[in-house]
Amino acid sequence: MRRGRATLILIILMLLFATVTAGNRYEEVTEKIDAEGADNIIVNLDFGAGTVRLEPGDIGEAAIVDIYYDARRVDYRIEYENKGGTGYLDLESELKKHRNNDDLDNEWDVVLSNRYPAEIYFDLGACEADMDLGGIPLEMLELEIGAASGEIEFSKPNPRRLKEIIIDVGASSLDLNDFGNANFEYMEISSGAASVRLDLRGDYKGESRVNVDVGVGSMDVILPKGVDVSIETDDGLFSTIDFHGGDLEEIDDDLYETRGFDSAKDRIKIMVDVGMGSVDFYFK
Repeated sequence: MRRGRATLILIILMLLFATVTAGNRYEEVTEKIDAEGADNIIVNLDFGAGTVRLEPGDIGEAAIVDIYYDARRVDYRIEYENKGGTGYLDLESELKKHRNNDDLDNEWDVVLSNRYPAEIYFDLGACEADMDLGGIPLEMLELEIGAASGEIEFSKPNPRRLKEIIIDVGASSLDLNDFGNANFEYMEISSGAASVRLDLRGDYKGESRVNVDVGVGSMDVILPKGVDVSIETDDGLFSTIDFHGGDLEEIDDDLYETRGFDSAKDRIKIMVDVGMGSVDFYFK
């Protein structure tokens, strides 16, 4: 009888210990990254799984990062160094070995300063992403997107001329909104088996060139009414490219332009290559 009671007490103690341990597995941290007098910032974000949100902020720090995560399943790394006036900010989150991402608690909220000219390089895995880059003086943007889903937008015009945007999308469902506000010279976007909505509306200054490459996925491209465009297409045997409005004229084989394109100072020049997928253009 005493042995049975002792066993019962031991089981209860083990359950209480497990409950306390489980309650301590979640951690919250806030990291404020001092810019250390940098003139510009280069940001590298490698995010495997979970939820990541990013927004601009009028802050003196290079960035402020709030993290809520499961310490048993997630490792994170934040490093910053000022080299010759350039701040290098590395943000990384990855799953520990032999862990899956089912019901994963890993939430990042990042405020990135809009006071420093910046280059941004994002590598997003199987995560939910909600990012606003509006108003950040961006000079370079590169997005490597695996199975992520969500929205990336420019809610405000970029005060700098962005030299290049490179976007590579895997099996994602992604909205890219108001990218005309990025104030870019060149954009290259390629997608595999993805569903992408590319909204190019915004504030245009000069010529912006866009190269679209779609494999077996689909892409909706939203173009701003009132901005002259040229669209050159190269579609495959099993692909489709459709135009919805826009008053385009076919001036040569697979080359379409608005009437004022040749003389326009602010304009968009697009080249489209489609394998077995589809691209639809809308003017709004």
